[in-house]
Amino acid sequence: MKFFPYQRNSAGDSFPIIDIFVSRANHIARIFALIDSGATVSVFKEEVAKQLGIDIEKGKIIHLGGVGGHIKGYLHELKIEVADKQFLFPVVFSREYLVSFNLLGREAVFKQFRIIFEEKKNRLKLE
Repeated sequence: MKFFPYQRNSAGDSFPIIDIFVSRANHIARIFALIDSGATVSVFKEEVAKQLGIDIEKGKIIHLGGVGGHIKGYLHELKIEVADKQFLFPVVFSREYLVSFNLLGREAVFKQFRIIFEEKKNRLKLE
């Protein structure tokens, strides 16, 4: 079991953002991502692909839709390390994704843990 305190933005709002390690081939990156129970798939910004030496266009083209509209992205598989677990998971990289944080969606990631959002304590628990 591991606890992650919520992170605050400049306006003082709190979000369940955790630090994780992602890797592909011989590249590894420490990034921050929002645990998003409303997202089916994980979506990362283009900068993460650059850190990992990934040419995003070599992935499978995918179109995602949600509250914010539709974006085009490219599906890849990465290795993730979080809360002392390592596993492979699908991630979509998109140049059209302009939100300020990476998203960890339900596919693959949520199956690995019991995830508890403790809003009163402003923390996230992964079991």
